[in-house]
Amino acid sequence: MSFRIFCGAMLLSASFAGAGVAQDAAPAKPPAKRTILQRTDVASNPAQETIFGTVEIAPGSGNGFHTHFGTEIGYVLQGHIRLEIKGEAPKDLGPGDSFMVQRGLVHRSVLVGDEPVKLVNSWTVDKGKPLLTLAPDQ
Repeated sequence: MSFRIFCGAMLLSASFAGAGVAQDAAPAKPPAKRTILQRTDVASNPAQETIFGTVEIAPGSGNGFHTHFGTEIGYVLQGHIRLEIKGEAPKDLGPGDSFMVQRGLVHRSVLVGDEPVKLVNSWTVDKGKPLLTLAPDQ
């Protein structure tokens, strides 16, 4: 076998091996949809703002573990989620339930069941920072 054919066969073999790994990986989920309804400065701390909005999590969508540069408070309007905060027991939440996630805690909301989830949330966060930052292990 010539060197050229040998190298081509090795590249083809490596391509199929890589394709097998990619096929085994879970497909990426589309992110939850956040709609910002209002932003306002925090009078007692000009370096922060409060953002008020909605979060919609459709079946098959969601976010990985993430943090915020501030506190998140949410209220479940529709559907069911499991709030997972690293280092704490998961909390199952449904319509009428509320939650709070303190600054910097690594967390995510996982859809439970097939019904879309709608939340009303407020975030009091540092101005100029992203609303959501994926956790380092993502």
